[in-house]
Amino acid sequence: MSRRHRLISRSLALLLLWSFFAQVATAARETSITLDEPLHIASGYACLVTGDYRLVEEHPPLLKMLQAAPLLLANPRLPDPRTLPGWAESDLVAVAQHSVVAYRPIEPLVLAARVPTMLVGVLLGAVIYRWTGDLAGHSRRGRLGAISWGAPLLSLALFAFDPNMLAHAGVAATDLGAAAGIFAAAYTFWRWLADPSGPRWSRLPAVVVALGLALGIKNTALVLGPVFAVLVFAGRHRGTALRPYLVQGAAIAAGAFLVLWAGYRFEFGTVAGLPLPVPAPSHLLPLLRLRQHMESGHSAFLMGRNYHHADWRYFPIAFAVKTPLATLILVAWTIVRTIVDGRRRRLVLANRTTVLALLLLPVLYAAATLLSGINIGYRHLLPVLPFLYVVVGCGVALAGGQSISSPHRHTVARSLRAFGRHVVLPGLLVSYVTVTLLLHPWHLAYFNALAGGPDGGYRYLVDSNLDWGQTWKALRRYLDSRGIGEFYMSNYTINDPHAYGLNYDPLPPWPEAPPVLPQRLNPPPGIYAISSTQLQGVVVADPEMYDYFRLIEPVARIGHAMFVYQIAPHAAISWVAQCTVPVAPLSVDQLREGLGLGGDVPILPFDCSQSWVVPPGHGRYVLARTQSRSAWPTFAKGRLAYEQKITGSVPPFSVYEWDPHGMNLDPPVRFEPPISVGESLDLLGYAAQPVATGDVTWIETWWRILAPPTQALSLMVHLVGQDGQTVAVGDGLGVAVEQWIAGSLLVQRHRLSVPASAAPGIYTLHLGAYTFPDLARLPVAGAGSSAQDYVTAGPLEVRAP
Repeated sequence: MSRRHRLISRSLALLLLWSFFAQVATAARETSITLDEPLHIASGYACLVTGDYRLVEEHPPLLKMLQAAPLLLANPRLPDPRTLPGWAESDLVAVAQHSVVAYRPIEPLVLAARVPTMLVGVLLGAVIYRWTGDLAGHSRRGRLGAISWGAPLLSLALFAFDPNMLAHAGVAATDLGAAAGIFAAAYTFWRWLADPSGPRWSRLPAVVVALGLALGIKNTALVLGPVFAVLVFAGRHRGTALRPYLVQGAAIAAGAFLVLWAGYRFEFGTVAGLPLPVPAPSHLLPLLRLRQHMESGHSAFLMGRNYHHADWRYFPIAFAVKTPLATLILVAWTIVRTIVDGRRRRLVLANRTTVLALLLLPVLYAAATLLSGINIGYRHLLPVLPFLYVVVGCGVALAGGQSISSPHRHTVARSLRAFGRHVVLPGLLVSYVTVTLLLHPWHLAYFNALAGGPDGGYRYLVDSNLDWGQTWKALRRYLDSRGIGEFYMSNYTINDPHAYGLNYDPLPPWPEAPPVLPQRLNPPPGIYAISSTQLQGVVVADPEMYDYFRLIEPVARIGHAMFVYQIAPHAAISWVAQCTVPVAPLSVDQLREGLGLGGDVPILPFDCSQSWVVPPGHGRYVLARTQSRSAWPTFAKGRLAYEQKITGSVPPFSVYEWDPHGMNLDPPVRFEPPISVGESLDLLGYAAQPVATGDVTWIETWWRILAPPTQALSLMVHLVGQDGQTVAVGDGLGVAVEQWIAGSLLVQRHRLSVPASAAPGIYTLHLGAYTFPDLARLPVAGAGSSAQDYVTAGPLEVRAP
């Protein structure tokens, strides 16, 4: 590479690193404190100022102490952790709530703690650029035998505009630090291992420091141990002796432990179960607590399913829907080109040290995630991404080489290569950068087009994949811009929304709220801000508690993660009709509480397998979820308002809103005027279909209830031949007369089984009603009645089979 190209490349690299930092810094000013940040900050601050590591929790303290270091200059100062509730019990949540969460103003404190993570992100970008440059010939002919000064820039650009990296570089957490530490350790180890002259002691300090720092940031760096061991045995140069690598490898392990031990101030103490004192005994605490966390599980959501213990599909799906499509396409393109191009394949296989260094850790790490006991989020996949960026950069570098000898094929290949490099690749990068810039500052909410983008991602994943509590500042601006003073809010966090001026009425799972949302089937009017994580049932008593809101469109999506709903005043519920087949899902008390009903609202049980009732006014239907509305298509017009899909304290059920406005319910065959049957009913009409002998048909009779009768009734349908003989009877009633409400529409479905011995021909129907137990038919008055106790309807054709 020429000096001019080197200067251009490094200048552009600095520009990309500055762009990364600028995006992260400006986004960090716009986002509120996330769920885990007070825990990390409080833990790091306690370790830093006391030298006591009881609050390290699941992660080593190194990066957390670095994040807490700027807070030593805070004015007013944070309280001494040793004086706070929870210190004696090693309760990190209590200490965090009385220090970081309670600090005012909280925004400068949080921003200061985020700056070290941003700088670690810049360092990670620099290492990505350097490793790709080493491989692709940034300063001399590269290790893969190709020269491309644009390759390291491509790798760095993929990093600098990856929404996932930007999201986690802007919070005081350990995930991006873990990715940086693991990648830097892998890079320095590769440089030590790949030296053609054999292992050099002069390269050891960089490996020792990088590995020690990685181990001090997060326990996931332990995966480097087996990876490095495999690299020594399988990746060293052929013909070189194993012993020097083993000797220096042991020195690397010992030195890395010293660096890790330094993070614990070279503490020496006892550990339960061990007879002698050991160095860095506090480092066992995060390992122990991580194991306990994995054994106990973690509440998670994946594509409509709530669960507590791990699902192996979680991370593959998360990777597919949250990794930018451009990255997925370029990785796939690199792999395919390497496989189909024999020259390139031989070149890659000849560099097995590099191939193993770039691919072994991502493969082992990805395999480990499949066995993980906790499904927290895509952030646990961050260590894989830098390796993919380098793979793509190297793939572009290799694409510049000649691989086809035939002149004709050479011309075609050159044309395709030129089209890919000058049209497809720039197009991917432009779309990649554009999507990221448009998403700013809500990088955490990124989902690719496979999931429907940021607004579709909540259907696949929530929690730290989308909603980590980062939207409170934006929510405050939204409410202020619309003059909204009172609102309901649901969020899961130890943080305090009042720190951002949010004065809210708490909804579950806030500790001040009841465990289950009152009136969950019919929330009262108001403004509701519901976290997408709680909307999907994570960390709430009932995973389907907020289904009413899931079935309506929010008026706003703050940061694509906090959903704002406006429940307008609506007509009062006049009645509730609950189908009792196959079971009655809810008790009367549960219905009244869930719908917010007074004791004067009637609740009508009915058998929807044979009848349907429509009382006057606005109401609700409650059906067992297995009872399909498709059996009554005429009445399948009510809006689905709530659906419980899983069996809990009650069986699965569905609630439908019934609004009589615009509902024109008429029978297929209508009597004009309606026919009076007794003093309680008007017969409005019926529906009938031709039937073959030996088959079953269903007849619907449509009635208007005038008044509840004083005696039990049954509605009748008789199939009568031309000779006056009854050949089939279908009597019944699916709504007890004690539940009748004047003005209701009642539709009864009658089953008629036509005997095989019946002759094909034209039949009539006799419709009516009779009382129990005397079986006396009710008198009929009106058009269409050929007698005083039934109505003649038809004709009905009975066909030959």
